[in-house]
Amino acid sequence: MKHIGILVPSFPVASETFVVTEINALVKSGHKVTVVTFENMGKSDVLSPSVDVVEISKPSHQSLIMGCLNLSALYRGYISASKMASIPTPSLLAYGNSIAQIIKLTEIEHLHCHFMHGSLAYGIVGAKLANITVSSIGHGHDVYVNQADIPQKLSLCDFSVAVCQDMANQFSRYAQSRVKLLHCGINLECFNQSPSSAYSDVKLLFIGRLVEKKGLQFLMPALKNVLVQHQVTLDIVGDGPLMNDLKFMAEALGIEKNVNFLGRKPPAWIAKNTKNYSALVAPFCIAKNGDRDTGPLVLKEAMGSGIAVLTTELMGAKEIVNQKVGFKCKPSDIMSLSKIVTDFCELSPYQRFTMGQNGKRFVTKHFNARAQAEKLSHWVQAL
Repeated sequence: MKHIGILVPSFPVASETFVVTEINALVKSGHKVTVVTFENMGKSDVLSPSVDVVEISKPSHQSLIMGCLNLSALYRGYISASKMASIPTPSLLAYGNSIAQIIKLTEIEHLHCHFMHGSLAYGIVGAKLANITVSSIGHGHDVYVNQADIPQKLSLCDFSVAVCQDMANQFSRYAQSRVKLLHCGINLECFNQSPSSAYSDVKLLFIGRLVEKKGLQFLMPALKNVLVQHQVTLDIVGDGPLMNDLKFMAEALGIEKNVNFLGRKPPAWIAKNTKNYSALVAPFCIAKNGDRDTGPLVLKEAMGSGIAVLTTELMGAKEIVNQKVGFKCKPSDIMSLSKIVTDFCELSPYQRFTMGQNGKRFVTKHFNARAQAEKLSHWVQAL
Protein backbone atom coordinates (compact mmCIF):
# COMPACT_ATOMS: atom_id res chain seq x y z
CA MET A 1 0.00 0.00 0.00
CA LYS A 2 1.31 3.44 -0.91
CA HIS A 3 2.60 5.88 1.66
CA ILE A 4 0.16 8.83 1.42
CA GLY A 5 1.04 12.38 2.39
CA ILE A 6 -1.91 14.56 3.47
CA LEU A 7 -1.19 18.24 2.79
CA VAL A 8 -3.22 20.78 4.79
CA PRO A 9 -2.65 24.49 5.49
CA SER A 10 -2.84 24.01 9.28
CA PHE A 11 -3.13 20.91 11.46
CA PRO A 12 -5.04 20.02 13.52
CA VAL A 13 -7.98 22.42 13.19
CA ALA A 14 -10.93 21.79 15.52
CA SER A 15 -13.55 22.58 12.87
CA GLU A 16 -11.92 20.27 10.31
CA THR A 17 -12.52 16.92 11.99
CA PHE A 18 -13.06 15.34 8.56
CA VAL A 19 -9.30 15.50 7.90
CA VAL A 20 -8.38 13.44 10.98
CA THR A 21 -11.30 11.08 10.33
CA GLU A 22 -10.04 10.42 6.79
CA ILE A 23 -6.43 9.96 7.94
CA ASN A 24 -7.39 7.43 10.62
CA ALA A 25 -9.56 5.55 8.12
CA LEU A 26 -6.69 5.41 5.61
CA VAL A 27 -4.41 4.01 8.31
CA LYS A 28 -6.99 1.31 9.09
CA SER A 29 -7.09 0.54 5.36
CA GLY A 30 -3.39 -0.31 5.46
CA HIS A 31 -1.70 2.92 4.38
CA LYS A 32 1.19 4.67 6.05
CA VAL A 33 0.13 8.32 6.34
CA THR A 34 2.16 11.45 7.01
CA VAL A 35 0.64 14.89 7.50
CA VAL A 36 2.47 17.73 5.76
CA THR A 37 1.40 21.19 6.95
CA PHE A 38 2.43 24.83 6.82
CA GLU A 39 1.41 25.32 10.47
CA ASN A 40 1.62 22.63 13.15
CA MET A 41 -1.03 23.60 15.72
CA GLY A 42 -0.06 20.92 18.26
CA LYS A 43 -1.06 17.40 19.19
CA SER A 44 -4.36 15.78 18.25
CA ASP A 45 -5.68 13.36 20.84
CA VAL A 46 -7.72 11.45 18.26
CA LEU A 47 -5.06 11.10 15.54
CA SER A 48 -3.64 7.60 15.01
CA PRO A 49 -0.28 7.35 16.84
CA SER A 50 1.35 5.94 13.69
CA VAL A 51 0.89 9.25 11.85
CA ASP A 52 3.75 11.76 11.80
CA VAL A 53 3.11 15.49 11.37
CA VAL A 54 5.82 17.38 9.47
CA GLU A 55 5.84 21.18 9.26
CA ILE A 56 7.03 22.77 6.03
CA SER A 57 10.09 24.90 6.72
CA LYS A 58 10.87 28.26 5.21
CA PRO A 59 13.02 27.70 2.10
CA SER A 60 16.77 28.18 2.65
CA HIS A 61 19.27 29.38 0.05
CA GLN A 62 21.19 26.11 0.34
CA SER A 63 18.12 23.94 -0.29
CA LEU A 64 17.18 26.08 -3.28
CA ILE A 65 20.66 25.69 -4.78
CA MET A 66 20.54 21.92 -4.26
CA GLY A 67 17.08 21.79 -5.82
CA CYS A 68 18.32 23.61 -8.92
CA LEU A 69 20.94 20.95 -9.53
CA ASN A 70 18.29 18.47 -10.66
CA LEU A 71 17.39 20.03 -13.99
CA SER A 72 14.68 17.54 -14.97
CA ALA A 73 12.88 18.05 -11.63
CA LEU A 74 13.29 21.80 -11.91
CA TYR A 75 11.76 21.72 -15.39
CA ARG A 76 8.72 19.73 -14.16
CA GLY A 77 8.24 22.13 -11.28
CA TYR A 78 8.63 25.24 -13.43
CA ILE A 79 6.13 24.05 -16.05
CA SER A 80 3.52 23.46 -13.33
CA ALA A 81 4.27 26.67 -11.44
CA SER A 82 4.12 28.82 -14.57
CA LYS A 83 0.53 27.70 -15.25
CA MET A 84 -0.72 29.31 -12.04
CA ALA A 85 -1.03 33.09 -11.87
CA SER A 86 -2.16 33.78 -8.31
CA ILE A 87 1.22 33.04 -6.66
CA PRO A 88 4.58 34.15 -8.10
CA THR A 89 6.52 31.33 -9.75
CA PRO A 90 9.66 31.82 -7.58
CA SER A 91 7.54 31.41 -4.41
CA LEU A 92 5.89 28.27 -5.79
CA LEU A 93 9.28 26.77 -6.67
CA ALA A 94 10.83 27.71 -3.33
CA TYR A 95 8.12 26.26 -1.09
CA GLY A 96 7.48 23.47 -3.57
CA ASN A 97 11.10 22.48 -3.13
CA SER A 98 10.63 22.38 0.67
CA ILE A 99 7.64 20.07 0.21
CA ALA A 100 9.60 17.92 -2.26
CA GLN A 101 12.37 17.50 0.32
CA ILE A 102 9.84 16.29 2.89
CA ILE A 103 8.41 13.88 0.30
CA LYS A 104 11.83 12.42 -0.37
CA LEU A 105 12.92 12.20 3.26
CA THR A 106 9.69 10.52 4.40
CA GLU A 107 9.37 8.44 1.20
CA ILE A 108 5.83 9.64 0.50
CA GLU A 109 4.50 8.06 -2.70
CA HIS A 110 1.33 10.11 -3.24
CA LEU A 111 0.33 13.58 -2.03
CA HIS A 112 -3.36 14.23 -1.29
CA CYS A 113 -4.14 17.92 -0.72
CA HIS A 114 -7.13 19.12 1.29
CA PHE A 115 -8.52 22.51 0.19
CA MET A 116 -7.88 24.15 -3.17
CA HIS A 117 -6.41 27.51 -2.27
CA GLY A 118 -2.71 28.41 -2.11
CA SER A 119 -1.56 25.31 -0.27
CA LEU A 120 -2.67 23.14 -3.19
CA ALA A 121 -0.58 25.18 -5.62
CA TYR A 122 2.50 24.59 -3.48
CA GLY A 123 1.59 20.93 -3.08
CA ILE A 124 1.27 20.41 -6.83
CA VAL A 125 4.69 21.94 -7.50
CA GLY A 126 6.23 19.93 -4.65
CA ALA A 127 4.79 16.69 -6.03
CA LYS A 128 6.01 17.50 -9.54
CA LEU A 129 9.51 18.28 -8.24
CA ALA A 130 9.54 14.99 -6.33
CA ASN A 131 8.04 13.16 -9.33
CA ILE A 132 5.11 11.61 -7.45
CA THR A 133 1.37 11.67 -8.11
CA VAL A 134 -0.89 14.29 -6.54
CA SER A 135 -4.62 14.67 -5.88
CA SER A 136 -6.83 17.31 -4.32
CA ILE A 137 -10.17 17.67 -2.57
CA GLY A 138 -12.40 20.75 -2.50
CA HIS A 139 -14.60 21.80 0.39
CA GLY A 140 -16.35 25.20 0.54
CA HIS A 141 -14.53 28.49 0.99
CA ASP A 142 -11.59 27.27 -1.10
CA VAL A 143 -13.84 26.58 -4.10
CA TYR A 144 -16.54 29.26 -3.91
CA VAL A 145 -14.70 32.24 -2.37
CA ASN A 146 -10.98 31.87 -3.01
CA GLN A 147 -11.24 30.48 -6.53
CA ALA A 148 -7.74 31.37 -7.74
CA ASP A 149 -6.42 29.10 -10.53
CA ILE A 150 -9.00 26.36 -9.87
CA PRO A 151 -9.10 25.14 -13.51
CA GLN A 152 -5.29 25.06 -13.68
CA LYS A 153 -4.97 23.24 -10.38
CA LEU A 154 -7.52 20.63 -11.44
CA SER A 155 -5.70 20.04 -14.72
CA LEU A 156 -2.40 19.47 -12.90
CA CYS A 157 -3.77 16.92 -10.41
CA ASP A 158 -3.92 13.22 -11.25
CA PHE A 159 -7.45 13.33 -9.88
CA SER A 160 -9.58 15.75 -7.84
CA VAL A 161 -12.31 14.93 -5.36
CA ALA A 162 -15.61 16.78 -5.06
CA VAL A 163 -17.58 16.26 -1.84
CA CYS A 164 -21.02 16.73 -3.42
CA GLN A 165 -22.63 16.38 -6.84
CA ASP A 166 -22.98 20.12 -7.46
CA MET A 167 -19.25 20.58 -6.92
CA ALA A 168 -18.48 17.58 -9.15
CA ASN A 169 -20.62 19.11 -11.89
CA GLN A 170 -18.72 22.38 -11.60
CA PHE A 171 -15.32 20.69 -11.72
CA SER A 172 -16.36 18.62 -14.73
CA ARG A 173 -16.93 21.78 -16.75
CA TYR A 174 -13.22 22.56 -16.61
CA ALA A 175 -11.07 21.05 -19.34
CA GLN A 176 -8.63 18.29 -18.37
CA SER A 177 -10.15 17.81 -14.92
CA ARG A 178 -10.31 14.25 -13.63
CA VAL A 179 -13.12 14.40 -11.10
CA LYS A 180 -14.16 11.86 -8.49
CA LEU A 181 -17.25 12.22 -6.30
CA LEU A 182 -16.66 11.21 -2.69
CA HIS A 183 -18.87 12.30 0.19
CA CYS A 184 -16.96 12.79 3.43
CA GLY A 185 -17.69 9.97 5.86
CA ILE A 186 -17.98 9.87 9.63
CA ASN A 187 -16.40 7.62 12.21
CA LEU A 188 -19.23 5.26 13.10
CA GLU A 189 -17.30 4.07 16.15
CA CYS A 190 -17.74 7.56 17.66
CA PHE A 191 -21.23 8.38 16.43
CA ASN A 192 -22.86 5.11 17.39
CA GLN A 193 -25.18 6.14 20.20
CA SER A 194 -28.94 6.31 19.80
CA PRO A 195 -31.79 7.87 21.78
CA SER A 196 -33.15 5.35 24.27
CA SER A 197 -36.72 6.58 23.84
CA ALA A 198 -38.98 8.95 21.92
CA TYR A 199 -38.92 12.37 23.61
CA SER A 200 -42.17 14.33 23.87
CA ASP A 201 -40.43 17.71 24.17
CA VAL A 202 -38.95 19.26 21.02
CA LYS A 203 -35.31 20.11 21.74
CA LEU A 204 -33.38 21.41 18.75
CA LEU A 205 -29.60 21.43 18.44
CA PHE A 206 -27.37 23.62 16.27
CA ILE A 207 -23.66 22.83 15.93
CA GLY A 208 -21.21 25.00 14.02
CA ARG A 209 -19.31 28.25 13.66
CA LEU A 210 -21.46 31.30 14.23
CA VAL A 211 -20.93 32.78 10.79
CA GLU A 212 -23.22 34.01 8.03
CA LYS A 213 -23.30 30.83 5.93
CA LYS A 214 -24.72 28.77 8.82
CA GLY A 215 -28.01 30.68 8.56
CA LEU A 216 -28.81 31.35 12.22
CA GLN A 217 -29.92 34.87 11.26
CA PHE A 218 -32.88 33.18 9.55
CA LEU A 219 -33.47 30.57 12.24
CA MET A 220 -34.03 33.10 15.04
CA PRO A 221 -37.10 34.79 13.48
CA ALA A 222 -38.33 31.41 12.24
CA LEU A 223 -38.19 30.09 15.79
CA LYS A 224 -40.23 33.09 16.99
CA ASN A 225 -42.92 32.14 14.46
CA VAL A 226 -42.95 28.52 15.64
CA LEU A 227 -43.20 29.48 19.33
CA VAL A 228 -46.64 30.98 18.73
CA GLN A 229 -48.03 27.43 18.56
CA HIS A 230 -45.33 25.08 19.88
CA GLN A 231 -42.95 24.94 22.80
CA VAL A 232 -39.43 24.50 21.45
CA THR A 233 -35.92 24.99 22.86
CA LEU A 234 -32.77 25.55 20.83
CA ASP A 235 -29.25 24.83 22.09
CA ILE A 236 -26.50 26.47 20.03
CA VAL A 237 -23.10 24.77 20.21
CA GLY A 238 -20.25 26.80 18.75
CA ASP A 239 -18.76 30.25 18.74
CA GLY A 240 -17.73 32.81 16.18
CA PRO A 241 -17.96 36.44 15.11
CA LEU A 242 -21.77 36.55 15.12
CA MET A 243 -22.15 35.42 18.74
CA ASN A 244 -23.07 38.84 20.18
CA ASP A 245 -25.29 39.75 17.22
CA LEU A 246 -27.24 36.51 17.59
CA LYS A 247 -27.67 36.97 21.34
CA PHE A 248 -28.96 40.48 20.72
CA MET A 249 -31.33 39.15 18.03
CA ALA A 250 -32.73 36.53 20.42
CA GLU A 251 -33.39 39.22 23.03
CA ALA A 252 -34.91 41.62 20.49
CA LEU A 253 -37.25 38.87 19.27
CA GLY A 254 -38.20 37.95 22.84
CA ILE A 255 -37.07 34.32 22.50
CA GLU A 256 -33.98 34.44 24.73
CA LYS A 257 -35.55 32.02 27.25
CA ASN A 258 -35.87 29.41 24.51
CA VAL A 259 -32.35 29.79 23.10
CA ASN A 260 -29.24 28.64 24.96
CA PHE A 261 -25.75 29.55 23.76
CA LEU A 262 -23.51 26.73 25.00
CA GLY A 263 -20.27 27.83 23.35
CA ARG A 264 -17.78 25.52 21.69
CA LYS A 265 -17.84 21.88 22.74
CA PRO A 266 -15.26 19.15 21.97
CA PRO A 267 -16.10 16.34 19.52
CA ALA A 268 -16.43 13.91 22.44
CA TRP A 269 -19.22 16.03 23.97
CA ILE A 270 -21.03 16.20 20.63
CA ALA A 271 -20.75 12.44 20.09
CA LYS A 272 -22.09 11.76 23.59
CA ASN A 273 -24.87 14.36 23.84
CA THR A 274 -26.40 14.70 20.36
CA LYS A 275 -28.70 11.74 21.04
CA ASN A 276 -30.46 13.77 23.77
CA TYR A 277 -32.07 16.11 21.23
CA SER A 278 -35.10 15.77 18.98
CA ALA A 279 -33.36 17.06 15.86
CA LEU A 280 -30.36 18.91 14.54
CA VAL A 281 -31.29 22.15 12.77
CA ALA A 282 -28.83 23.40 10.13
CA PRO A 283 -30.25 26.35 8.14
CA PHE A 284 -27.36 26.60 5.67
CA CYS A 285 -27.32 29.49 3.20
CA ILE A 286 -24.95 31.19 0.77
CA ALA A 287 -23.03 34.05 2.38
CA LYS A 288 -22.69 37.40 0.60
CA ASN A 289 -19.10 36.52 -0.39
CA GLY A 290 -20.24 33.22 -1.93
CA ASP A 291 -19.11 30.99 0.93
CA ARG A 292 -21.26 27.94 1.66
CA ASP A 293 -21.26 24.47 3.21
CA THR A 294 -20.89 21.74 0.60
CA GLY A 295 -21.09 18.33 2.27
CA PRO A 296 -21.75 19.07 5.94
CA LEU A 297 -20.48 16.38 8.30
CA VAL A 298 -22.65 17.76 11.09
CA LEU A 299 -25.75 16.39 9.34
CA LYS A 300 -24.22 12.93 9.06
CA GLU A 301 -23.00 12.98 12.67
CA ALA A 302 -26.49 13.86 13.88
CA MET A 303 -28.00 11.09 11.78
CA GLY A 304 -25.37 8.70 13.10
CA SER A 305 -26.52 9.66 16.60
CA GLY A 306 -30.07 8.68 15.72
CA ILE A 307 -31.80 12.06 15.54
CA ALA A 308 -33.70 13.77 12.73
CA VAL A 309 -32.23 16.67 10.73
CA LEU A 310 -33.83 19.93 9.58
CA THR A 311 -31.83 21.73 6.93
CA THR A 312 -31.96 23.51 3.57
CA GLU A 313 -31.77 22.36 -0.04
CA LEU A 314 -28.22 23.66 -0.45
CA MET A 315 -25.34 21.80 -2.11
CA GLY A 316 -24.58 18.45 -0.47
CA ALA A 317 -27.34 18.80 2.14
CA LYS A 318 -29.92 17.79 -0.46
CA GLU A 319 -27.95 14.59 -1.13
CA ILE A 320 -27.71 13.72 2.55
CA VAL A 321 -31.25 14.42 3.76
CA ASN A 322 -34.44 12.83 2.42
CA GLN A 323 -38.02 12.83 3.70
CA LYS A 324 -37.43 9.67 5.72
CA VAL A 325 -34.73 11.27 7.88
CA GLY A 326 -35.85 14.90 8.16
CA PHE A 327 -37.09 18.01 6.39
CA LYS A 328 -35.51 20.46 3.93
CA CYS A 329 -36.48 24.00 2.96
CA LYS A 330 -35.29 26.83 0.74
CA PRO A 331 -32.09 28.55 1.93
CA SER A 332 -32.40 32.07 3.39
CA ASP A 333 -36.20 31.76 3.64
CA ILE A 334 -37.66 32.48 7.08
CA MET A 335 -41.18 31.30 6.26
CA SER A 336 -39.98 28.10 4.63
CA LEU A 337 -37.77 27.42 7.66
CA SER A 338 -40.66 28.16 10.01
CA LYS A 339 -42.79 25.63 8.17
CA ILE A 340 -40.38 22.69 8.42
CA VAL A 341 -39.79 23.32 12.13
CA THR A 342 -43.56 23.54 12.66
CA ASP A 343 -44.13 20.38 10.62
CA PHE A 344 -41.54 18.58 12.73
CA CYS A 345 -43.16 19.75 15.97
CA GLU A 346 -46.52 18.41 14.78
CA LEU A 347 -45.16 14.89 14.33
CA SER A 348 -45.73 12.42 17.14
CA PRO A 349 -42.73 11.58 19.35
CA TYR A 350 -42.65 8.13 17.72
CA GLN A 351 -42.56 9.63 14.21
CA ARG A 352 -39.66 11.89 15.20
CA PHE A 353 -37.86 8.94 16.77
CA THR A 354 -38.40 6.85 13.62
CA MET A 355 -36.87 9.60 11.45
CA GLY A 356 -33.76 9.44 13.60
CA GLN A 357 -33.51 5.68 13.30
CA ASN A 358 -33.92 5.92 9.51
CA GLY A 359 -31.09 8.44 9.44
CA LYS A 360 -28.83 6.16 11.42
CA ARG A 361 -29.34 3.33 8.94
CA PHE A 362 -28.82 5.68 5.97
CA VAL A 363 -25.53 7.04 7.32
CA THR A 364 -24.26 3.57 8.15
CA LYS A 365 -24.90 2.48 4.58
CA HIS A 366 -23.72 5.54 2.66
CA PHE A 367 -21.34 7.66 4.77
CA ASN A 368 -19.03 5.27 6.61
CA ALA A 369 -15.56 6.89 6.79
CA ARG A 370 -13.85 3.51 6.46
CA ALA A 371 -15.71 2.72 3.22
CA GLN A 372 -15.02 6.21 1.85
CA ALA A 373 -11.31 5.84 2.66
CA GLU A 374 -11.21 2.54 0.80
CA LYS A 375 -12.54 4.30 -2.30
CA LEU A 376 -9.84 6.95 -2.01
CA SER A 377 -7.26 4.23 -1.43
CA HIS A 378 -8.36 2.42 -4.60
CA TRP A 379 -7.97 5.58 -6.68
CA VAL A 380 -4.50 6.26 -5.27
CA GLN A 381 -3.35 2.68 -5.74
CA ALA A 382 -4.54 2.72 -9.37
CA LEU A 383 -2.23 5.60 -10.33
